[in-house]
Amino acid sequence: MSGQPLGTTNLKLDLQSEARRAVLRADPTEAPRLVLLAVDGPSQFLMGFLGPVGLLLMKSYFLTVTERSVYVHRGPRARNRPEELVHVIPREQADGLVARVRRGRAWNALYLRLPGGAKPTRLNVSFHSRPELEGFLKKFPAPAA
Repeated sequence: MSGQPLGTTNLKLDLQSEARRAVLRADPTEAPRLVLLAVDGPSQFLMGFLGPVGLLLMKSYFLTVTERSVYVHRGPRARNRPEELVHVIPREQADGLVARVRRGRAWNALYLRLPGGAKPTRLNVSFHSRPELEGFLKKFPAPAA
Protein backbone atom coordinates (compact mmCIF):
# COMPACT_ATOMS: atom_id res chain seq x y z
CA MET A 1 0.00 0.00 0.00
CA SER A 2 1.02 3.57 -0.45
CA GLY A 3 0.48 4.72 3.11
CA GLN A 4 -3.20 5.56 2.55
CA PRO A 5 -5.89 4.30 4.91
CA LEU A 6 -7.62 1.25 3.44
CA GLY A 7 -11.00 3.00 3.14
CA THR A 8 -9.43 5.87 1.20
CA THR A 9 -7.76 3.46 -1.23
CA ASN A 10 -10.99 1.53 -1.84
CA LEU A 11 -12.98 4.73 -2.40
CA LYS A 12 -10.36 6.05 -4.81
CA LEU A 13 -10.36 2.80 -6.79
CA ASP A 14 -14.17 2.79 -6.90
CA LEU A 15 -14.25 6.36 -8.21
CA GLN A 16 -11.61 5.59 -10.84
CA SER A 17 -13.63 2.55 -11.95
CA GLU A 18 -16.76 4.72 -12.21
CA ALA A 19 -14.85 7.17 -14.43
CA ARG A 20 -13.54 4.37 -16.65
CA ARG A 21 -17.07 2.99 -17.06
CA ALA A 22 -18.36 6.49 -17.92
CA VAL A 23 -15.77 6.76 -20.70
CA LEU A 24 -16.68 3.32 -22.04
CA ARG A 25 -20.37 4.28 -22.04
CA ALA A 26 -19.48 7.32 -24.16
CA ASP A 27 -17.19 5.35 -26.49
CA PRO A 28 -16.78 1.58 -26.08
CA THR A 29 -13.73 1.60 -28.36
CA GLU A 30 -11.66 3.72 -25.94
CA ALA A 31 -9.09 2.29 -23.52
CA PRO A 32 -8.89 4.37 -20.31
CA ARG A 33 -5.27 4.57 -19.14
CA LEU A 34 -5.20 7.10 -16.31
CA VAL A 35 -7.91 8.66 -14.11
CA LEU A 36 -7.23 11.81 -12.12
CA LEU A 37 -9.75 12.74 -9.41
CA ALA A 38 -10.23 16.39 -8.47
CA VAL A 39 -12.70 18.90 -7.07
CA ASP A 40 -13.32 22.47 -8.16
CA GLY A 41 -13.57 25.61 -6.13
CA PRO A 42 -11.20 27.66 -4.03
CA SER A 43 -8.84 26.24 -1.44
CA GLN A 44 -10.12 23.10 0.27
CA PHE A 45 -9.24 24.64 3.62
CA LEU A 46 -11.56 27.57 2.88
CA MET A 47 -14.32 25.21 1.74
CA GLY A 48 -13.93 23.28 5.00
CA PHE A 49 -15.14 26.33 6.91
CA LEU A 50 -18.40 26.25 4.94
CA GLY A 51 -19.18 22.69 6.08
CA PRO A 52 -22.13 21.01 4.32
CA VAL A 53 -22.86 24.18 2.33
CA GLY A 54 -19.37 23.86 0.84
CA LEU A 55 -20.22 20.36 -0.41
CA LEU A 56 -23.22 21.74 -2.26
CA LEU A 57 -21.09 24.38 -3.98
CA MET A 58 -18.36 22.00 -5.16
CA LYS A 59 -18.22 19.63 -8.12
CA SER A 60 -16.14 16.48 -8.47
CA TYR A 61 -14.08 16.20 -11.65
CA PHE A 62 -12.84 13.02 -13.30
CA LEU A 63 -10.09 13.46 -15.91
CA THR A 64 -9.64 10.24 -17.86
CA VAL A 65 -6.77 9.91 -20.32
CA THR A 66 -7.10 7.39 -23.15
CA GLU A 67 -4.86 6.73 -26.14
CA ARG A 68 -6.91 9.15 -28.26
CA SER A 69 -8.52 11.69 -25.90
CA VAL A 70 -8.91 13.30 -22.52
CA TYR A 71 -12.43 12.90 -21.12
CA VAL A 72 -13.61 15.42 -18.55
CA HIS A 73 -16.59 14.32 -16.46
CA ARG A 74 -18.07 16.08 -13.46
CA GLY A 75 -20.73 15.47 -10.90
CA PRO A 76 -22.00 16.82 -7.59
CA ARG A 77 -19.46 16.52 -4.78
CA ALA A 78 -22.12 15.08 -2.50
CA ARG A 79 -22.63 12.06 -4.81
CA ASN A 80 -19.05 11.99 -6.08
CA ARG A 81 -19.91 10.26 -9.38
CA PRO A 82 -19.12 11.20 -13.02
CA GLU A 83 -22.62 12.24 -14.07
CA GLU A 84 -21.97 14.76 -16.84
CA LEU A 85 -19.55 14.53 -19.76
CA VAL A 86 -18.22 18.08 -20.05
CA HIS A 87 -15.48 17.77 -22.68
CA VAL A 88 -13.75 15.24 -24.89
CA ILE A 89 -10.42 16.72 -25.91
CA PRO A 90 -8.49 14.88 -28.65
CA ARG A 91 -4.90 14.18 -27.57
CA GLU A 92 -3.50 16.16 -30.51
CA GLN A 93 -5.42 19.21 -29.22
CA ALA A 94 -4.46 18.72 -25.57
CA ASP A 95 -1.11 20.53 -25.75
CA GLY A 96 -1.45 23.55 -23.51
CA LEU A 97 -4.28 21.94 -21.52
CA VAL A 98 -2.39 22.56 -18.27
CA ALA A 99 -1.97 26.27 -17.61
CA ARG A 100 -0.07 25.76 -14.36
CA VAL A 101 0.18 23.57 -11.29
CA ARG A 102 0.86 24.37 -7.67
CA ARG A 103 1.94 21.48 -5.48
CA GLY A 104 1.12 21.42 -1.80
CA ARG A 105 1.47 18.99 1.07
CA ALA A 106 -2.22 18.11 1.36
CA TRP A 107 -3.79 19.64 -1.77
CA ASN A 108 -2.42 20.48 -5.20
CA ALA A 109 -3.95 23.10 -7.49
CA LEU A 110 -4.17 22.18 -11.17
CA TYR A 111 -5.26 24.94 -13.58
CA LEU A 112 -6.69 23.62 -16.85
CA ARG A 113 -7.52 25.50 -20.03
CA LEU A 114 -10.79 23.80 -20.84
CA PRO A 115 -12.46 24.50 -24.19
CA GLY A 116 -14.78 27.50 -24.05
CA GLY A 117 -13.41 28.76 -20.73
CA ALA A 118 -12.45 32.41 -20.42
CA LYS A 119 -9.76 31.59 -17.88
CA PRO A 120 -8.17 28.39 -16.58
CA THR A 121 -10.33 26.23 -14.32
CA ARG A 122 -8.83 25.52 -10.90
CA LEU A 123 -9.06 21.90 -9.82
CA ASN A 124 -7.89 20.74 -6.42
CA VAL A 125 -6.16 17.37 -6.33
CA SER A 126 -5.67 15.56 -3.02
CA PHE A 127 -2.30 14.15 -2.00
CA HIS A 128 -3.99 10.74 -2.32
CA SER A 129 -4.06 11.31 -6.09
CA ARG A 130 -0.54 12.70 -6.37
CA PRO A 131 0.77 9.72 -8.42
CA GLU A 132 -2.01 10.23 -10.99
CA LEU A 133 -1.33 13.98 -11.02
CA GLU A 134 2.33 13.34 -11.78
CA GLY A 135 1.36 10.88 -14.54
CA PHE A 136 -1.06 13.44 -16.00
CA LEU A 137 1.64 16.12 -15.95
CA LYS A 138 4.08 13.83 -17.77
CA LYS A 139 1.58 13.55 -20.61
CA PHE A 140 0.52 17.21 -20.52
CA PRO A 141 3.31 19.25 -18.90
CA ALA A 142 2.68 22.65 -17.42
CA PRO A 143 4.55 25.52 -19.11
CA ALA A 144 7.78 26.56 -17.45
CA ALA A 145 7.21 29.43 -15.03
